Amino acid sequence: MLKNPDIGLSPDLLEALRRVCVPTATHHLVRRGYHNTFAIGVVPHALQADQVMVGRARTLRFLPLREDLLEAQYDTVMERPHRMAIESIEPGQVLVVDTGGSLEAGVAGDMYTRRVQARGGTGIVIDGAVRDIGAIRQVGLPVFCRGVHGAGISRALMSVDVDQPIQIGGVPVLPGDVLLGDENGVVVIPPQEVEALVEYGLEHDDQERFTRAKLAEGYPLHRVYPLDEEMLEAYTAWRDGQTTGDGGQRQ
Repeated sequence: MLKNPDIGLSPDLLEALRRVCVPTATHHLVRRGYHNTFAIGVVPHALQADQVMVGRARTLRFLPLREDLLEAQYDTVMERPHRMAIESIEPGQVLVVDTGGSLEAGVAGDMYTRRVQARGGTGIVIDGAVRDIGAIRQVGLPVFCRGVHGAGISRALMSVDVDQPIQIGGVPVLPGDVLLGDENGVVVIPPQEVEALVEYGLEHDDQERFTRAKLAEGYPLHRVYPLDEEMLEAYTAWRDGQTTGDGGQRQ
């Protein structure tokens, strides 16, 4: 089976990743040779202002419903793969669900969302639909999906396995991948790329904040995007004067 290298990622590193926006992460991964990391069409449906989702993937896969297989697949309530996935979510994980892009049924509602949150999950990403979107938004857990359907799983789908390679929005997802989600959408990050991404992303996003400020002051694009030599010196002085959230100097 395809699998990621066994790489531990510290809580501090994953927390720092929250400061990197999805476009910056996607751009960096393209530069690193990863051209297929942004989940197309999987957009935020439950995301609070300035909320960012970061977590490691716990994968779940659905297939279109086939009635003669359903009884064996759903022998007991607890042996249903989607319930097993939810009840085994660990703190810091994102439940990532592949329905093949189906919009024929909602595979999560507010009850499932509440349970993922209660177990310490940091988000749900579905290449498909949810139901009860109004109630989901009250939970406060980030949820990204393709759309909304009024009916539940049993109308059109059946869950078949967990912890296997899947896809969302045309992007492969392996268990243990890191998902970053914000108002722009979701990017899937190989775990071995996270440290370099954070280092690049914090610098890049600081530079873009500086550029936006200079554009607001009236500077022309050719001087600040990209920064010319004089503006780069000004940026370096500005960056070195910034402080981190804990009061220390930005390194």
